[in-house]
Amino acid sequence: MTASPITPNPAAISVSELLRQALRRNRYRSSGAALRRRTVLWEIAGATAWCLAGFAVFINAARHVEVWLSAGALGLLGETKISGALGDSFLIFGPGDRPLVAELTASCSALTSLLALSALAVFVLRRRPHALGGFLVAAVWIVLANQLRLILSLLAGVHLDVSALVLFHDWVGALLNFAYTLVGLLIMIALTMHSPERAEQDRSGRHTAGRPDAWARPGLGYRVESVGRPARTPRIRIASFVHRRLLPSSVSRKLAARRERGRIDYRLGHLDPAERAAAVRELAGRGLGVHTATLVAVATHETAHLVLDALADAVAARQWEPVSDRQITALRLWSRAWIMRAEANPSTSEKTPAAPAVTPGVAPARPAAARRGRLVAVTGAGGPAGVAVIRALRAAGHRVLALDADPDAVGLRLGDTAAVLPRADADGYGEALLGIVTEHRPAALICTVAEEYAALGAVTARLTALGCRTWLPDTTAVRTCLNKAMFAAALHARGVPHPATATTREGAGALPGPWIVKPAGGRGSRDVHAVDTAAELDRAFATVAVPIAQTRLTGREFTADVLVARDGTMLTCVPRWRDETRAGISVRGSTFDSAAVTRVVGDTLRAVGLTGPANVQGFVADPAPLADDPDAEVAVSVVEVNPRFSGGLPLTLAAGADVVGSYLTGILEPGAPLPRLSFQPGVRMARHFAEVYYAADGTAVADPLIPA
Repeated sequence: MTASPITPNPAAISVSELLRQALRRNRYRSSGAALRRRTVLWEIAGATAWCLAGFAVFINAARHVEVWLSAGALGLLGETKISGALGDSFLIFGPGDRPLVAELTASCSALTSLLALSALAVFVLRRRPHALGGFLVAAVWIVLANQLRLILSLLAGVHLDVSALVLFHDWVGALLNFAYTLVGLLIMIALTMHSPERAEQDRSGRHTAGRPDAWARPGLGYRVESVGRPARTPRIRIASFVHRRLLPSSVSRKLAARRERGRIDYRLGHLDPAERAAAVRELAGRGLGVHTATLVAVATHETAHLVLDALADAVAARQWEPVSDRQITALRLWSRAWIMRAEANPSTSEKTPAAPAVTPGVAPARPAAARRGRLVAVTGAGGPAGVAVIRALRAAGHRVLALDADPDAVGLRLGDTAAVLPRADADGYGEALLGIVTEHRPAALICTVAEEYAALGAVTARLTALGCRTWLPDTTAVRTCLNKAMFAAALHARGVPHPATATTREGAGALPGPWIVKPAGGRGSRDVHAVDTAAELDRAFATVAVPIAQTRLTGREFTADVLVARDGTMLTCVPRWRDETRAGISVRGSTFDSAAVTRVVGDTLRAVGLTGPANVQGFVADPAPLADDPDAEVAVSVVEVNPRFSGGLPLTLAAGADVVGSYLTGILEPGAPLPRLSFQPGVRMARHFAEVYYAADGTAVADPLIPA
């Protein structure tokens, strides 16, 4: 028979016994605090030895180098009464040319400050390679500052007396020494520490935001990575034991939430709302299961609507992610409720005009509360293109924030809400736009004024941080399109048919006439002159600012509405005849199909590198063959490209090419493939005026021409 020891029933062991057993097992193991104390002691000992050894070895060489630097700098300044020929001392000829020897003592050297910072970099920040760069910058600063201190002291001895040198060096110099050493330390810390958005890190600088779920439990959290610890029976941590065995689960959860809130505030609380919104999107993009605690804390304690909107959108965009715990389920339910609340209670503004009256020719849109589409901001709401975009968006069920610099712009009365912007060339344009976006929080911004692209480009990143996406074409392409001389040169370089162009009077005279003279940076039909004689050409060049001249083309004028994907693929080209225009805007026209026109339009847009919406204007020399055969070869010449939607956009939309809807999709989903759009040739348009009435305070006035 064998005898076996009697083991007590684990269930019968008291709590005190469990604690005693845990303490006995841990008696010969170093706790985390003990490891940290031991590490700190080694760092202090190593730093001290480093400083003492470095001082003993390098002090004499450092003194000689600093004397040589100071004497050389004074020599460059033209000072001849100070010499560094003695090596570690200065020979000074003071007032009355009385010689004086000033020794550069060890306490005057910058070596002590340099050794202190190098010890900090080598021993305390040894796991951060970027500490070397911070130390080098701080070292340069300290050496230069100490040289300034020495030079000022020497000049005081030369031009005043010995007592002035001693006073300046011993008292004023001591304060300077303390100041520049402290500044050097701050420089080194600033260049070594991680950026604020990576503030959650352990002692060694390792970013812990992507911690496993277990790290979010009470009692764990920030931990120093254990090196050399034996992988044996798991230790019992007292805090973890108390939370898991003693405290009620509700109390443990509350304490855990409180602790997580402190961590979240440390990571995000110091940021402004726009930066917090961007940080929340980034964290959610890495996975709801990785940053659950952070996102739940934001949903629970955040007060800025901008940040909450960003969190709701980010959570809604990750519906495919598997549910790994109850907190992710809670996040999704909260996101759904927040989005439904925002749709049911759309934001309003004191500057919002009253709801527009029904206008002849404008289909009545559903009330804003009844539409579930996105809120889309549209600039240039007073122009024909802006009005067409607003009508298209509202017809698709979206809400529109109409923007224009003119408080009487008609588009401000056609949107669901509106605001007045400064002109794009005004200094406050960007900040005003950001303020409006912050207030209304549109999901996208569509610009219908090409001259605004430059101002918008300066605030695109901040708009994105506010949750407002946009799609701007390349700045070089826009500049090329807006400058007709640059545009003609770009087409000439790529062999695209275009009228012969000259930028000088002499060059214009060499072109075959008759001519068209217009400003190189003009819009529409402003200052465009049809010139038939040399005298008229002289007058046109004298009156038009920065003029260009082109041979006047013959044939039938067309405009092609185009949408180009981000990768340069032309998604649609809808050419239409400009049968009648007023002030440069087509008021009567018809769509047509032509392979030759589509090919030349594509070549044109590739030549300038434009993406997004555009309208291309040109001439077909003899359009007669197109009446029977869209594939007929005809002579096509391009006159100009406007990098925006055109004033004749409604005809393109009526022909079936929803360029506005596709463009909005490209804005909201930059990586989504956009479909190619077809259209119906032969659709005709005849325009008429339509009125909107409103009182001085913006209140809508009923249209007297609407039948009762």
